Parts: sequence; structure tokens; C-alpha cells
Amino acid sequence: MHRILFVIIPLLISGLCSADEVLGYKGKNGKVFGYESVELALEALRNKPNVDISEKGGWTIVSDNAERALWSFAPVNHSAYPSVVRRAVVEENGQIFIDTQVRCGAEKVDCDKLVQDFIELNNKVTQEVNDAKGT
Repeated sequence: MHRILFVIIPLLISGLCSADEVLGYKGKNGKVFGYESVELALEALRNKPNVDISEKGGWTIVSDNAERALWSFAPVNHSAYPSVVRRAVVEENGQIFIDTQVRCGAEKVDCDKLVQDFIELNNKVTQEVNDAKGT
């Protein structure tokens, strides 16, 4: 299932809006999906059974198959550290889509850049999939 999750997420991800609340910018004081900080969220996920944890380009990637969620934790040397992007497969009214949320503990300009980077990444993957369908 976790391999399918990695493929489905970029293909179906919903677009992000520019409003701070929707993007998840809470500054350094915001809770992270019920945790007090990005670091505590990662620690809790590391202790959770049946999750796959890997590193890619310095990012810590956590695939939580039970929750159908993929967490991407920014590395310490990233300008938006400490931050996490959480994408979850959600079924609503018989349709499947990806719920994307960002929690960023850096300065707003760095958080905005993080969100923009994920939007561009998702758009690139979507374009590649569409191009592959056309061949």
C-alpha cells in the first residue's frame, strides 16, 4: 500500500490557496496536527507502529499507511525549518482526493516559499503524468 500512496499523492493532490489559515502558517506558536511542535510530531510518528520512515534529499518522509498520510519534514538546514507538509488520501462523497496541510515554524516568507515549492512540485508531477498519457 505504501508504494501506491507515494504514486497517488502527487497525482491527485489538491491545489493550495494563498490564505495563511488555509496554507497552515501559524508561525512558531501553532500546533502541528495536535502536537505541540513539528519536532514532537516527528518524534510521535517515529514511535508509531507500522509507519515507513525514509530520507530523501535531507527531508524525513513518513508514510503512515493506517492514516493514508504522507508527512514530509524539512531538514534542519532548510530555510523553512521546522516545518512539515502532511498529505492524506481522503474519500468524500465517493471521490478520492488529497488533503494537503502545511505547518511551518519559520518566518512567513520562508513558509510561503515552502508552500510554493510544493505547489510547483505537484504541478510538475501532474504535467509529467498528463504528458505520459498523451504518448
